[in-house]
Amino acid sequence: MVKSIYFHKKKLIIRMDEIMCPITIESSQGNSFDKVWKIIRFPLFLLLLTILTYGLFSLRPGFYLDDWYIVLFKQKFGADGFWLYFSEDRPLESLPYVIFFSIFNDSPILWALFALVMRWVFGLTFWMTLNQFFSKQRRLWYWATVIFTVYPGFKFHNFSIMFSIFYVFFGSHLLSYFGMGRAIENRSKPRIYAFWTILSMLLLFFGIAPVEYYVGVELFRPILLWIIHTRLYPKESKKIAKFVFIDWAPYLLVFIAFLFYRISQRDVYSYRISLLEKLQTTPIITLFQLIKDSTLSLANGLLRAWFETFRTLINGLMVHKNYAMLGMAAIGFIFVFGGLIYLFRKEKWQLDFEPLGWLLMPIGLFLSAISLIPFYAGGFEVSLDFPWNRFYLAMLPGISIFTVGAIEFLFRTNKIKNFVFGALCFLAIGSHYVVGTEFVEQWNKQADLMRQLTWRVPGLQTGTTLMTADSPTEKYFSGTALTGPIGIIYDANNLEKKYNYFVVLMDSNQAERIPSLDSSQDFSITLRSLEFIGNTESILVYLQPEVGCVQVLSDGIVPNVPNLEHEYSKWKELAFASNLETIVTRPVQPASLPSRYFGEEDTNQWCFYYEKADLARQLGDWQGVIDYYQDAKNQGFKPLNGSEYRILVEAWLQQSKSSNALTLKEQLTLEFPEISGHWCTIAKELLASEVLSKNDRSILTTLSTQEACGN
Repeated sequence: MVKSIYFHKKKLIIRMDEIMCPITIESSQGNSFDKVWKIIRFPLFLLLLTILTYGLFSLRPGFYLDDWYIVLFKQKFGADGFWLYFSEDRPLESLPYVIFFSIFNDSPILWALFALVMRWVFGLTFWMTLNQFFSKQRRLWYWATVIFTVYPGFKFHNFSIMFSIFYVFFGSHLLSYFGMGRAIENRSKPRIYAFWTILSMLLLFFGIAPVEYYVGVELFRPILLWIIHTRLYPKESKKIAKFVFIDWAPYLLVFIAFLFYRISQRDVYSYRISLLEKLQTTPIITLFQLIKDSTLSLANGLLRAWFETFRTLINGLMVHKNYAMLGMAAIGFIFVFGGLIYLFRKEKWQLDFEPLGWLLMPIGLFLSAISLIPFYAGGFEVSLDFPWNRFYLAMLPGISIFTVGAIEFLFRTNKIKNFVFGALCFLAIGSHYVVGTEFVEQWNKQADLMRQLTWRVPGLQTGTTLMTADSPTEKYFSGTALTGPIGIIYDANNLEKKYNYFVVLMDSNQAERIPSLDSSQDFSITLRSLEFIGNTESILVYLQPEVGCVQVLSDGIVPNVPNLEHEYSKWKELAFASNLETIVTRPVQPASLPSRYFGEEDTNQWCFYYEKADLARQLGDWQGVIDYYQDAKNQGFKPLNGSEYRILVEAWLQQSKSSNALTLKEQLTLEFPEISGHWCTIAKELLASEVLSKNDRSILTTLSTQEACGN
């Protein structure tokens, strides 16, 4: 091996020629504790950093998006049900679900902790792989692994089930590189070489075959091998080519076999390779668009993510006065900056600057670019926007290496660089705190939705479709995701291979599956091998406003609440289509929330009384409606928006307690003083339906005129 060194300002500088030196085990001085501490100090540092970045909300239970209907499958069919779940798409992905659900069952906390541990192991795998090939550059790999762990552009960690398993897949892929390095080290020992090679082939297969997200990274393997053998055998081109081919061939075989299978079977996958079709029809336009989109994705992932993180923190501090976020970010900076100083002092590095460190930038850029291939092949967007930022997980190796190269090039001393990396962690950890807070808020709103539905809808007829729009939880809870908890709550004993209930967000692409609501029509929705059969006459529509209780719609009444973006005419159509007869008002066993997901039930709140009053309204128990309002008032609760007074006024009129507009206003204002500012909302909603008698409508019309409500 050739080593190239030179003296610069009386300091010994090790050039990049040494990057590919095989790992050597240095003899360590001191006692056993020192030896063990030297081995574990960075992994321990990385574990604490992972906990600091993601662990604060790990003990807050919650499932999001696909995780919910994954849990529904587990409840219906057990862990073995995932063979069915993935039978029509990515069948090899089922194995880890079968294994891990057998261990963790459906415990939100266990899955959250598992995701946290796997995030740490994932980062540790990256660090081990870098050190396997570039053992003399541990200084750079400390920094790269820190960025790999805290990178703020990827915001899907809290989807604990799906992404803990994605960490397993991608980590296995990275370990195949590590194993390849160990095999090359032991080329002179055929059995050991064969062992590491076969193990690495299996790891590669497990890393790319179940999910194709990370297959693009595999294209870096021959380049890495070329760099290795060029450094080991300079100016021996035939020898270089020979060993590159020998070392690459086993992995190339696995890679080609997977590509052949994936392309030949593309029609049976839910994610098709749309790029092939576009290249066949409009090749020039497609290529130009591909270059444009990928350039933008790279710019967003490598650079803009950090600027957006800075804006997030400024907004959180200046607008929302989020001092907890600032505190977490500051703790992150102190921990990383102090930790890096300690690690560097223990390593006793004299090297402050690597002249060829800038080469990490093009390497990182290339690695980031090839990681985008499977996503653009499938026609997906890769951006910082939700939900497309999940694909930046595949770019993490490239982003981390590029970032280290840029900072190594821009700054000259380790102290300054450690400060810069500490500052980046300040931004990233603060950003992850904001993201974690948003997840908790969304979970709480979703839990409120389910809780209030069980109070208002104690039972549901089989085949009911729940419809809504303007959902405040739509970011992390799509209609298919909400089908999970609805099935668990209302259909816990259904072990059939079908869905009895389904949730549809009518302001999403789900609406395309629903026929016109004007007449009775059947429709079907398929999700992961199971089918739901619905009918336009078996629809129950609800609205969850940003402020206020969940309202089950009927009689064409659209609640007059702020921030509704779905067209009023479409809401009106939904309100007329909503069929209250789908509600089983007195079931043998009323629906309730499983405490293992949602915690203990809290009925000491206004919305409990509101939902029970609305259920009493459906039953025609008008005095019961008034009693619930009185009970809520006695408990110190009151409506959260004007629309929630509507059923009280309707019950008051149905009980014939007021003969004209003046007495209605006086009586209810006396009983519920805060109703006075909401008469226009109440009148508008009730007059939009036919639920009142002609005399009662006349009273409200007069009241609307007196209040100068307008149209």
